[in-house]
Amino acid sequence: RCIVGSFQGPPVVWFVAEGGRDKRFTPPTTHRLSDGEAMVDAAIGGLGLLQMPISLVREALANGALKAVLPACSVGVDVHAVWPRQAQLSSRVRFVIDQLTAQAAQGRLD
Repeated sequence: RCIVGSFQGPPVVWFVAEGGRDKRFTPPTTHRLSDGEAMVDAAIGGLGLLQMPISLVREALANGALKAVLPACSVGVDVHAVWPRQAQLSSRVRFVIDQLTAQAAQGRLD
């Protein structure tokens, strides 16, 4: 039983590391949700496994609500913030960029 994100397009693929190599597979999906927090809540409720960035499950792991099944299997995912090139960014865009940069520097986007 696996909980996956609900996205349009090809089936969701999970990444795992095996023998020093990254592998992809399509999990047997029993629940499709479009919200990361809802996915975590579903896993806490016992509805299945999920693969999420550690930043979204850190608290649930720390308090014992969730348990890492394959802690040695971790595949990095690049995060890119892009915006139109212009001389002056709006204060809202600048705020988001600054927040993302600060969160990444603290390891909170892992």
